[in-house]
Amino acid sequence: MSGLCFKGLARWAALLCSGLVIGLGVANSDADASFRIKEDSFSISNAPGYCFAMVAFARWYYLSRQGQPSLRKVLSPAAQLRIARELQEFYSQNLIKLQADYCNVHHANPSESFRRFLLGLLSGEPQIVLLMNRGSSGGAAVLHAVLAYEWLPERNVVKVYDPNYTRDERFIDLDKKWYTSLDITYNAICFPEVLNAHPALVRRMEYLYSRYVHRIGDQRLAGPIVRPTAPWQQSN
Repeated sequence: MSGLCFKGLARWAALLCSGLVIGLGVANSDADASFRIKEDSFSISNAPGYCFAMVAFARWYYLSRQGQPSLRKVLSPAAQLRIARELQEFYSQNLIKLQADYCNVHHANPSESFRRFLLGLLSGEPQIVLLMNRGSSGGAAVLHAVLAYEWLPERNVVKVYDPNYTRDERFIDLDKKWYTSLDITYNAICFPEVLNAHPALVRRMEYLYSRYVHRIGDQRLAGPIVRPTAPWQQSN
């Protein structure tokens, strides 16, 4: 799977920071990001390798909860583990090829992919980010998923929820050529918006939520699930 190198990403970020954001009609690039690592992310460790499931579900619940308690208050650690395991299995069986095809196609047009990524962040929607490293031997790619939730243009960094760190804010520095998580350094990046609101993925998360939700009194997630419309779903 191809990904945009960090060096190229920094160039597009600099262009946006120099005035393109205003041209896109975004009024405030410093809008408050209400996603909170210690409340809205999983409290469990990513040791089993459930990173995609953890960021995808955290994103979905954050956008869908409609005033209900945060993820850590609603789901016990045991429920979080079950959801992460089952959702990661669903992703591995059904979405890997879709993700790879998308990243390969948009590797050729990084400016447009990154533009949509930033527009999502600036509108208040956390965005899934895939990181990749093929290693020095050129073998199989090592993939890692994080959830971006705020862009800091003055520093040219993106704040992310990294499932390898349960309580810490992490940052992707767009001026650097890498991002390190634990002992692995990643040097390519992809913004797979095709997965942000994928219908089958959303249905699976709804099912897992209803199956494993932790009751707080008599409350469950109230109201209809909000399903943000991704560009690839919109009619021409």
